[in-house]
Formats: sequence, C-alpha cells, structure tokens
Amino acid sequence: MNKSHLMPEAGRRFRQIRKISRFLSVILLSALVLSFLGYSTVAEHWEMPPDSQPPDTPDTIPSLPNRDELEAGAEEIPKEFRPLFFQSEYPLALGIYDRLFLEKEGTIPVGELKIVKTDLSKNPSPGTVHLQNNTTYAIDISSFLTAEDLTLTSPTKPASPEDPPLVLIYHTHGTEGYAEEGRLSYSPSALPRSRDIENNVVAVGKVLTEALNRNGIKAIHCETMHDATSYNAAYTNSAQTVREYCNKYPSIRYAFDIHRDALVGTTEVYKTITYDESTPIAQIMLVVGSDAAGAVHPNWRDNLTFAVNTQHILTERLPTFVRPITLKNASFNQQYSPYGLLIEVGTCVNTLAEAKASAEILGEMLAALITAQGDV
Repeated sequence: MNKSHLMPEAGRRFRQIRKISRFLSVILLSALVLSFLGYSTVAEHWEMPPDSQPPDTPDTIPSLPNRDELEAGAEEIPKEFRPLFFQSEYPLALGIYDRLFLEKEGTIPVGELKIVKTDLSKNPSPGTVHLQNNTTYAIDISSFLTAEDLTLTSPTKPASPEDPPLVLIYHTHGTEGYAEEGRLSYSPSALPRSRDIENNVVAVGKVLTEALNRNGIKAIHCETMHDATSYNAAYTNSAQTVREYCNKYPSIRYAFDIHRDALVGTTEVYKTITYDESTPIAQIMLVVGSDAAGAVHPNWRDNLTFAVNTQHILTERLPTFVRPITLKNASFNQQYSPYGLLIEVGTCVNTLAEAKASAEILGEMLAALITAQGDV
C-alpha cells in the first residue's frame, strides 16, 4: 500500500500539535507569573510568624524584561538554553526566574559588620526565669520568686501629676543609639550613637515613663545623657543624679537605668528580636548588681527578687521577650534606691521602633507588678 499521500496530513497534524503545545506553554507560564505576582502583593501585607520569617526582600520587584532586553543580553545565555527564552514572543521564563530567586542580600561593604537577627531568650516556657550568674554567690533562683502569689490587675486610672513619684527613669549611657531602618551593616568604629534625645535611648525611656504613668504608676524621667561629656565618668555622674532625685523625692522606690546593648562579633553585629503577634520588638535584659566586687550594697538580694518577679510576669506575657537575667559583681548604682535595675532594651542594631515597642510592654507589666506589690 502506497502511504505517501498520508505524509502531508501527518505533517499538518504535527504542526497543529506543536502550535497547541506552544500555546499551552505560554498559558501555563502566564498563570505561573500571575500567581507569583499575586503572592508578592499579598506578602507585602502579611506578616509571617517569627519562626517562619522569610529572607528580607526588596521593596519593589523589577518588571519583566522585554524581548529587546533579552536579545541584547543573549550572548550571556548558553546557546543550548536560548530557545527556552526566545522561541515565544512572550519571554516569560526569565521573568519567572528573576522573581523566584531574587533576594535582598545586599552588598556588605568591606570592613563592615553584617546585621544578624538573633533570639537570646532561650525559649522558656511561660513564667520560667533564667539567670546568668557572673558572681561567686550560689543562687537558687526559685527561692527569689514570689510573684506567683501575686494577683496582677489593670489600673483603674492613670497617675495624677500631683502624685509623688514612685519611679525614676534615667540613663547612664544616654547617647546610645539605634540602627536606621533598612540598614544591613555598620562599621565597627561607627556603631549608632546620638545626642538627639528623640533618636537615642532617652526616647525609649520617655516611652517607658509614659507607659508607667498611663498605667497608674507615677514616674519621672531624667533626660540627662550622663556619658555626653565623659564616657568613663558616666556612672559617677549618674550616681550623683540618682542620689539627688531620691533626696528630693523620698517617695521614689524604683530607679531604672535604661540602656541598649551592643553584641559585636568579628564579622557580624546582632540584633535581639522577637515578635508580639506581628509586631517586631527588641528583646530586653535585666541586669542586677551586687556587692561581690566590694560595693556597699547590702540589699542587692531585694533587687534580684524584683528582677526575678519581673522576668516571671514578662515571660508569662511573652515567653521570648526577655534574655536571661544577668547578676553582676559591680553594683551599677542600684544601692541608692530600694529597688534598682539596669535594663538593656535591644542592641545597637535594633531599630528605635523595635525598642519603643518593647518599652510599651515593659511599662505595662512593671506597672502591674508594682501595683500588685502594694507600693501604690
């Protein structure tokens, strides 16, 4: 049988099948692009849980390259792969590749420290207290916990301007600053510092003071940057301030020295971060002084008790909010008030917004604890 008359028909069918295949390929690739663009739009308004945060991505995604742009760079594409990009009038494949693999890693300048997020809370269960003991004292942390027997309540009204102050907020290292939004790195010789009290740790102390007053605890805020004239004399300067305030206002029972930490490695600098629902907040650390280095500070155990109770209620509120309490050999001027704490709010590469968010939570919870202790 002569089958030659069937060849044109077979060729025609083959060409039809090839056209259909190409058309379906374009439709499939278009669907992939549209679905990816839809995901990108949704992702801009959706905050993932902290344990599944995606890598930082650019604020905008570049548009699809047009055919002229692709052909202009064709020599950069291996010959065996060029048909993938040029067989259709819609060069979609390269655009999909750009969107799937583009990440904002950024270029870290030579000699600068890359900013790295870290969680230093040790992931405690709610109410759990961890202690980093730098002294030679043997400490049973459970013996200092009394907050389990306290009932925390919300304030019935804010503090009155006429109320005697109960809390002093001050700053031994007031020029400590925070990172600019969007920064990826810093020079180790130019970590953030500022004399602008609206942009350094003094601004965090202001938020804490306002939160305490709003929640029924009268607090006053000393905005003096005690390290502005001499870093080495900062603690001597702040000791004088605490004594003066406590003499002027005998009602003061709590003195909180607000700092921010700096965690610097050889190639990286670390920001301590967690999330309150979808809000990024800086982790904090409570530092307790002692008489282990010879300071006259007989009541340091009362301070440790207050720190343990504070840590307990903060981890009940948000378990990953606080780093372990640090017990130090030096006193850090905590002997001048019945209850004194040094509080590190974030690090030098947390943002000011993250630190302020922490201060809001801290003020709310400190107010509840102070009220429950009967000091109001």
